[in-house]
Amino acid sequence: MKARLLLPLLLLALSAPVRADWFSGNLGLASDYLFRGLDQTNGPAVQGGLDYVHHSGLYAGGWASNNRSAGGGEFDLYGGYTRPLHLFGLLNATLDAGVTGYVYSGERGPPLGGGSQDFAEVYGGLAAGPVAFKASFAPDYAGRGAPGWYLQGLLRYPLPWDFRLRASLGYGLGAGVQRQTAPLSADGRGHAYLDYALRLSRGLPWWGLESWAEVAGTDLHLADGAQGGAGQPRFLAGLRKDFDW
Repeated sequence: MKARLLLPLLLLALSAPVRADWFSGNLGLASDYLFRGLDQTNGPAVQGGLDYVHHSGLYAGGWASNNRSAGGGEFDLYGGYTRPLHLFGLLNATLDAGVTGYVYSGERGPPLGGGSQDFAEVYGGLAAGPVAFKASFAPDYAGRGAPGWYLQGLLRYPLPWDFRLRASLGYGLGAGVQRQTAPLSADGRGHAYLDYALRLSRGLPWWGLESWAEVAGTDLHLADGAQGGAGQPRFLAGLRKDFDW
């Protein structure tokens, strides 16, 4: 299982001799679950996670969701390091680097190419103000036996009346990504592709819940029987509750 590559980093974070800054968690319900623009559930998703953040900058966590494309469920493990930077004496920024392992409870169905899709990737990112950029690399992308990259730009911006806007644009490329998309594409060929998402969220006055609505999709021409079908874009909504200790 490729997720075992995470074990040394997770043990390092959890065994630090000084106290942690905080533990946090989250629970959520979504009308659908898209991963990098590709539908994973074709229906409702129940999701949740736990995170540990140490004041040294080390962090570790896990996140889980049902996942129909993998036959049952998904569990992500991640660990990394973050630190503030002062760029050129003018701009406050945050550097983030780490590794993520994606573990699935079953094999993907034959229409999606079959086989295990467990994989691990390393990532690095930089955030400044409302803008962030992240690059991820997997030597065996989505269990396809070939490498793949995922590049993402992100914008988070507060709006009037306590609304918040989150916009993202991603680009997947490499032989592993092309092998992943081949059984999903209308032409049966693999492609590098763009994905996008625009989310509007707002806190609710009950139990600390947050509500959100999103439009998301890709520039892929998906086959009718692919994950989520050929209809683009997709419209999603959900609720989320965050916890801090």
